[in-house]
Amino acid sequence: MYGQTRMLLVDRAVAAVATAARAARLAVRLVTRTRLTPADCYAAVATARFLAAHELIERAADAVEASGDPDIEVTHISTPAWFGLITLHDESDEETR
Repeated sequence: MYGQTRMLLVDRAVAAVATAARAARLAVRLVTRTRLTPADCYAAVATARFLAAHELIERAADAVEASGDPDIEVTHISTPAWFGLITLHDESDEETR
């Protein structure tokens, strides 16, 4: 039993190393075969940020539509802090602030 557990752990460790090696190989292949400049990388990150914000708006709209309740209103949508904290939609009253 103990030997079987030991071999299972070794097998899992080897699988994890193989997965990491495949990911590293893919990263090296992408870096060497594409000619991305720092400006290209920045543009890709900025585009991904705004695409994620757009996806957040679509998910909120779909959730409201799926609820079927006509009284639900989306009053505030913002991206998470780790993603730049962009307020996308805010219908709060100015007097309540």
